[in-house]
Amino acid sequence: MAPVFLRAFMTVTMATAIICFLVFNGGFDRAFTETGLKHYAERASPILKMVLPKWLKMPLNTLVNFGYIIVGAYWLAVVFNHHDREQITETDAYTFYVFNFMACIYGPIQMIRIVTEQHRYAILDQWVTLPFFMWVYIWGRYLSNGWSNLRVYVATALSVSSYTLTLYYKIGFEIALGLHIVLAITGAALSYRKYSTTEAHKPFLCALLSCTGFVVLKLLDLHLSSLHPVFTKVSGHFLSKVGDVLQIHYVNKFFMALTYRKIDAETKKSK
Repeated sequence: MAPVFLRAFMTVTMATAIICFLVFNGGFDRAFTETGLKHYAERASPILKMVLPKWLKMPLNTLVNFGYIIVGAYWLAVVFNHHDREQITETDAYTFYVFNFMACIYGPIQMIRIVTEQHRYAILDQWVTLPFFMWVYIWGRYLSNGWSNLRVYVATALSVSSYTLTLYYKIGFEIALGLHIVLAITGAALSYRKYSTTEAHKPFLCALLSCTGFVVLKLLDLHLSSLHPVFTKVSGHFLSKVGDVLQIHYVNKFFMALTYRKIDAETKKSK
């Protein structure tokens, strides 16, 4: 069990390290990002400003990033337990581990971006989002068509390289993210078609709704604040991150249901 856990950790760590090197080497400094409080609706109340450190200008947008770590760690523990009892295969465990290590790493990256509001951390935050969604596509294709190292390498390379769109278009990241979301939904749909089960219905719907909330609420962040002052405290951006955390949870539940459906089908076939 430990080797596949470590292999997944090293996969995510090495990929993140490569992206960090490219970002902090200055190769993507021309990419457009939104930095500064003017791009966020959240404003700490006067009372909170008196007790909070000066660097914590957006408390909810900062603290919500612990949600990624908590959800990722929870599912790492759940999958480790299932794998330890030999209820799922090593490859199944690997797919879960990679996804949830991504969640654990993404939380701190997003938090540093919010706290520092520095351009390069904003680039890093955007870039690591893309392989996150691509892994859902890879995961879905694994369940529907079996594991393929070539498919994983090609999909990952395309995902990482797609961020170069930001060097040519102001909305390059949005274009790349939109394509990744479509691919993620496609992968999930293909896996569901192969191993359809009623237990996957609710998680799929909840994941889709959470993803929609993640995109829409983030786009409406400043607009919502003009509608009511409450959205300067509980902002659209914060709520979008809550949706993103929930999305990770429900993606795990969806693939767990399909994984057990796959195992049942393979068991019946071998008899």
